[in-house]
Amino acid sequence: PWSDRVAAATTPAELALTLGKLCALRVLDPACGCGNFLYVAYREIRKIEQEAKARVAELAASSGLPPPETLPSFPISHLHGIEVDEFTAMIARVTLWMGHKLVTDAYGAVEPVLPLVDLSGFVVGDALRVEWPAADVIIGNPPFHGSQHLRKALGDTYVEWLKNTFSCGVQDYCVYWFRRAADHL
Repeated sequence: PWSDRVAAATTPAELALTLGKLCALRVLDPACGCGNFLYVAYREIRKIEQEAKARVAELAASSGLPPPETLPSFPISHLHGIEVDEFTAMIARVTLWMGHKLVTDAYGAVEPVLPLVDLSGFVVGDALRVEWPAADVIIGNPPFHGSQHLRKALGDTYVEWLKNTFSCGVQDYCVYWFRRAADHL
C-alpha cells in the first residue's frame, strides 16, 4: 500500500506528507528470533523511502515547484523485537546492525552506521507476558504448537495461565499471539 500511496501523490507536498507517515512507522516483531523479518522490513521501507524521495524531485521538476527543503527518513530505531532467548535477541541486534550497513550502502546514509545505533527497543522475555512497545505494524512468525502438544511443550501451569489470561481455551500457541497482537493495535 505504501508504494501505491507514493505513486498516487500528485504534488511534492502531498508526497512529503506520505513519506512522513511512512518514516514514522514503528514496526514490532514479537517473536523476532534472529531478526530476519525486521531486517527485510527495514530494507523494504528504506527502498520505498528512496522511491518516494526520487518521485518528490520528479514532481517538483515537472510542476515548477521547489522540492521540500528536508524530507524525513526511516530510522532503524523504529524497529522493535521481543525474543524469549537472550542470545538470539543479541543475534537479532547484530542482524539489524549488519542490515543497516547493507541498506546504507544501497540507499545512502540517513543515520551513521558507526557508532552502532541503539537498539534497546529489543526486549528479552516471553512476549505473551511482557509489555509490548508501541507499534503501528506487527510482523513475524509466531511460534506454533498444536493445541494437543501445548501441555507437553509448555507445561500444565503455563497452559492454564494461557487459558485464564486469553479466555479462549486451549488453542494452537499462535492463537494467543494473534490475540495479543489484535489487542495491542
